[in-house]
Amino acid sequence: MSMLLRSAPLRAARALPKVNQVRNVHFENVVDHTLPTNVTNKPWLAAKMIVFSVVGFGTPFYAARWQIQKSSGGA
Repeated sequence: MSMLLRSAPLRAARALPKVNQVRNVHFENVVDHTLPTNVTNKPWLAAKMIVFSVVGFGTPFYAARWQIQKSSGGA
């Protein structure tokens, strides 16, 4: 009896139509538009890269200094 009960839902599940998922995303592959910033203004790009690098590299050192000062009682 259990064999009959198991096979009917399996056949019903196989008969269901499969739905294809489609992603509607469009990327333009154009020269100088592959970065999320304007690369034609070189000084502004250099300033943004320097700020990004300094903040990204300096944050762990600032956090460590803050934790050390916090643990020493603000000395």
